[in-house]
Amino acid sequence: MKSKQKAAIVLAGDYGYLRQIESTLKSLCSHNREIKVYIFNQDIPSEWFRATRRQLARIGSELVDIKLLDSRLDRDWTAGFEHINYMAFARYFIPEYVVEDRVLYLDSDLIVTGEICHLFDLDLGENYLAAVAALHGMTSLFNSGVLLIDNKRWKEEKVFEQLIERTRRDWQQVPEGDQSILNSLFSGRWLALDQTYNFPIGYDYGAYVRGELGVFDLPITPLPLVLHYISPDKPWNTFSSGRLRQIWWDYAMLEWEEIVAKVGGGVRAVPTLSTRLHLFTLTNSHLLEHIEQLVVSLPDCCFHIGAYTAMSGTLARLAQYENVRLYPKIMRVTIEDLMEKADLYLDINRGGKFEDVLGEVRDKGREILSFDTTVGDYTTMTFPATQPQGVVEFLEGYKREEKNKNLMKH
Repeated sequence: MKSKQKAAIVLAGDYGYLRQIESTLKSLCSHNREIKVYIFNQDIPSEWFRATRRQLARIGSELVDIKLLDSRLDRDWTAGFEHINYMAFARYFIPEYVVEDRVLYLDSDLIVTGEICHLFDLDLGENYLAAVAALHGMTSLFNSGVLLIDNKRWKEEKVFEQLIERTRRDWQQVPEGDQSILNSLFSGRWLALDQTYNFPIGYDYGAYVRGELGVFDLPITPLPLVLHYISPDKPWNTFSSGRLRQIWWDYAMLEWEEIVAKVGGGVRAVPTLSTRLHLFTLTNSHLLEHIEQLVVSLPDCCFHIGAYTAMSGTLARLAQYENVRLYPKIMRVTIEDLMEKADLYLDINRGGKFEDVLGEVRDKGREILSFDTTVGDYTTMTFPATQPQGVVEFLEGYKREEKNKNLMKH
């Protein structure tokens, strides 16, 4: 890849598919360094992201958690196969959530066997994407499991909106879900890649029962750069019929230490955060004033957000940030622990206040920060809601004071 910018690569799936996502990720990182991987998901725990993010940092790479709790992703959509659910349509959302101009999308039932970032230097011409013809080229359609996307053009021409509109209209009539929709929209407007970039090894059994035995004459030595285990005949099943099952298992069982030793070129120090403040908020509403701006502006502050109930998508989406901890259906014992741990309390929720908790926080001598739109009886400091930067600047100063106090103790 000629550009110094990290190659943007997108995976997608749910918690139930985490082992497969991780296997694809390990294979990708085994051969490609200094990449930026986005994982579109709805329910993968933040603990997994924090641990895995540190492993990728050791090879100069980034991991981004995209909580795709977007109402436009319809859970009723199907892809025509029992083993594929609505998360297959997550790739539509790339222009909505990925900032880079060019993006490589990869399904999570595939294994990368070599360096593939050179694809980012490919001239797409007037095409919207590059892909591999499906089923070893026995069809005029492309397989949507590997897509090199002109994301800049997708944004400019509102491709996302076109895909959503077509899917809402046609998803019950098309045979292969998102793949059918993508092919209908980009017919004649995609660039064909060599089969090595999406070799459908998972079609083995289908080819066998259909008598398409020429498939088995196609060379697999050396290994194709991308092995795609399409069809329900997956290598992680208890038993499977297709070839190269062991390749998947080799990567699935690979330890991150082995990957770092191979790719890292010397282990890079994992960045550590400076002095961290712990901030607590208990809310009965999803409306937390300027919460996302505060989270992004204060990466070395840990935001602990609790609720007595389950959390809406608005709050749950905050789990994608490294410095956020969410506590839905919080217990009293956890509240007590957080009141003790917190350096300050953020009273920034709209709606009712929990007077008992606020009273205890005040009695512990903690500052209670509010905006003028969320101020309550226990507030000790108020900031204009029109100037959230004021809270950021106050907390930055507070951190410096705490750091100086700690230095003086030593």
